[in-house]
Amino acid sequence: PADRLLADLLSAVCDRAFIGEDPLPRSEQAFGEQIKRARTRLPAVAEGAHRLLAAIAVEYQALSQRLAGLPAVHGRFAADIRAQRDALVHPGFFMETPWEVLQHLPRYLKALDRRVAKYLEHPERDARHAQPVADLWQRYRERVDRNRAAGRNDRRLADFRWLLEELKVSLFAQELRTPTPV
Repeated sequence: PADRLLADLLSAVCDRAFIGEDPLPRSEQAFGEQIKRARTRLPAVAEGAHRLLAAIAVEYQALSQRLAGLPAVHGRFAADIRAQRDALVHPGFFMETPWEVLQHLPRYLKALDRRVAKYLEHPERDARHAQPVADLWQRYRERVDRNRAAGRNDRRLADFRWLLEELKVSLFAQELRTPTPV
């Protein structure tokens, strides 16, 4: 819903503008300095976030339309791609996704779109690459669940999650390129 998306966007903008990469203020003076820095950053952060959200929305819509146009015989494949899309863009995604990763979301969505387009031409090639990725995703989800149950938060696991997205780009949409080898 639009109101939840707006609240998510505002939370992310405030977090980035008021805290960003700065250490948390530990005194009244540090807090005042933090507010001054935030006031100067706020317009640029808000503008960047709105541009980024617009790019994400364009790619999300394009992918959704392509999925809607798939023949019913490819329903299982379409459901898998929808699940991957929804793992990227879901209620609260803008605040939950690390700021440095948000810039890559349009590319990840575009990679899913390219994967769907290529699937119709070469479903066997897609299947050959899809299984190892699905296995890695399953192991990732199991580890996340175990960590959540144990009350642990492992930054390396979060990094691994985004490397999985880069792996998908490198396997299914090489033309979009990855920032680093995967």
